[in-house]
Amino acid sequence: MLKKLKITIISNLIVRVFMIAFAVIFPASVYAISSSTWNTPCGSGSFAGTSYLSTPCSSSYNCCIAPNKPAVKKVQPVVKKQIKKVAAAEKPIIAKRVSTYNISANYNDIHFPYNSAMLTSKDIAILHRDAEYLKHNKNVVVQIQGNCDRRGSEAYNMALGWRRANIAKSYLEKLGISGNRLKTISFGKEKPICSAHTLACYAINRRDHFAVVSK
Repeated sequence: MLKKLKITIISNLIVRVFMIAFAVIFPASVYAISSSTWNTPCGSGSFAGTSYLSTPCSSSYNCCIAPNKPAVKKVQPVVKKQIKKVAAAEKPIIAKRVSTYNISANYNDIHFPYNSAMLTSKDIAILHRDAEYLKHNKNVVVQIQGNCDRRGSEAYNMALGWRRANIAKSYLEKLGISGNRLKTISFGKEKPICSAHTLACYAINRRDHFAVVSK
């Protein structure tokens, strides 16, 4: 009876030792297997069943699907040709625009706020067109005539007219037009083109007019 008890105790100890050893060794082996990589038919796979050349496989670690590569279209070297075409097309357009431009037309006058010699955005746009015209007509000399509305004294408006003429001249010089081709004069309130006593009429008279004096 004692002998059987010893055998049972020894057997239980052996089983426990085996179970402890298995519990320690088996997770390590699983970890080693799961963290390892190996070659698959189309690349290196992992235990989770993914391949560097495919999306994750749902069932087998040894499967892979070749990714769909987007078709790459070759870019044709037409950019330079297009730039040349645009540049070639711009020349006749500019030449035509300049040839029909009338710098002395009243609708190409620039206008100022009341009691001011500040250029507006519309004035600046007109001055850019004037500069383009003068660059393509290098013999043209213009007189910039500063004008005011009828309010205020003659002396004050004469000085204001000079300021208005000279601000336009300075801006055209910044755009590359020689000052020798830009003459300035002030008429003050002596030469209104609108005689009504209205705010709209006053606004028309507050202007710089560009008169061609030499070609």
